[in-house]
Amino acid sequence: MTASIPEPGTADDWQQLIGSRVELRLDGRMVRTGEVEDATRDSAVMWLRFDGNHGRQLVSKDDGYQVVPVS
Repeated sequence: MTASIPEPGTADDWQQLIGSRVELRLDGRMVRTGEVEDATRDSAVMWLRFDGNHGRQLVSKDDGYQVVPVS
């Protein structure tokens, strides 16, 4: 497996994003926006809570997701 190069503006340390609003991206395209509810210490996995009735999702870096903080 090769290491992927993060897109500009993406955050690698998901622990630092807990409580922040972010864009979830896959292959450079925005999937959704939401709030980081929790993340593992190694930033491999996070829980992302979406707006409205979309609930939340377990997000893994191994699946190719990138996370971009938004204001």
